[in-house]
Amino acid sequence: MKIVHITPTYFDESSIIGGGERYPTELAAWMANFVDTTLVSFSSARRNYHQDALKIETYPVQHLIHGNKINPLSFQYLSSIISADIVHIHHIHTLVSDLGCLLASLLGKRVFVTDYGGGGSLVLNQKLPVFRGYKNAIAYSRFGLDFIPVELQKKSILIKGGIDTDKFCPDAALKKEKNILYVGRILPHKGINYLIDAFRLLNRTDYKLKIVGRVYSEKFYQDLKQQADGLNVEFVHDADDQQLLHEYRTAMVTVLPSVHTSCYGDYTPVPELMGFTLLESQACGTPVICTDAGAMHEFVDNGKTGFVVKQNSGEAIATAIKTIIDMSPSEYTQYQLFCREWIKPLSWSTVVQRHLDIYKGAK
Repeated sequence: MKIVHITPTYFDESSIIGGGERYPTELAAWMANFVDTTLVSFSSARRNYHQDALKIETYPVQHLIHGNKINPLSFQYLSSIISADIVHIHHIHTLVSDLGCLLASLLGKRVFVTDYGGGGSLVLNQKLPVFRGYKNAIAYSRFGLDFIPVELQKKSILIKGGIDTDKFCPDAALKKEKNILYVGRILPHKGINYLIDAFRLLNRTDYKLKIVGRVYSEKFYQDLKQQADGLNVEFVHDADDQQLLHEYRTAMVTVLPSVHTSCYGDYTPVPELMGFTLLESQACGTPVICTDAGAMHEFVDNGKTGFVVKQNSGEAIATAIKTIIDMSPSEYTQYQLFCREWIKPLSWSTVVQRHLDIYKGAK
């Protein structure tokens, strides 16, 4: 079986890398351990190389339709479909997706799609019966299922997860530090301002708030720094994989405070389709707190591996943090054990096998 994953979202070092970029990349990388797998994407130049077992092909983009980085104009990539048995397209509403589905289905390939919200202003699926070509739409959260077009709803399948439980795991040699952790991009819809509000309300000078992530909104970052003035808050922008693991393993709690409506009044319909941060932290045995925005509540066992609180509320986040840091050692240990058990069914090896079963079952 030869599988080709097509994702329109990678372009260059300035691209915003979030769940919609990480998910297809990691899914393809893990799938390559079991079957012949190629990841097709786009950049300024044609490249063909291997990342361990995964083959990666990038195709040049001369034009971004209406300047949209997830809607490139490209045709060369269609050649990658010819030798494939399975074509898995990532993002529904892009020209790359529509052309890929039309050609693959015309050639008799089995075609699947996973969506991540958003898309391009110029697509073909509003004029042509593109969706008939998909065997299934695969979502990784129940929240995400609601964003799949009506024409694909009956063909929708839910596969929750994935997380690398070999990489993200506890280290018994490390002790917990008095750190409250945020990991993610620094963007307004991430709601970090409410976490800083919560930290101020918590009023625990013996604790530090560590905000780990690259800056994608300079205005928001400057506002956060001003808001954090006088507090024990540290911003870390260049953490490598080892440092990130250390932060997860030694933090008392990880908080993902994303919101639908930012502090600037901007609305985001899909702030989180899963929340990799939540899975990574729990896999390391560290409890989590998230808001009720997007799909995050689906990936936290509320009251056992952490807490789900209302969004846009520093008070709600502060109350949940206090509950965790005030736990007795035995209570906290129980949360850690629950975290590891909760995450097992969401491992990438399980997620990949479920995908392969669906691919093989499609007629």
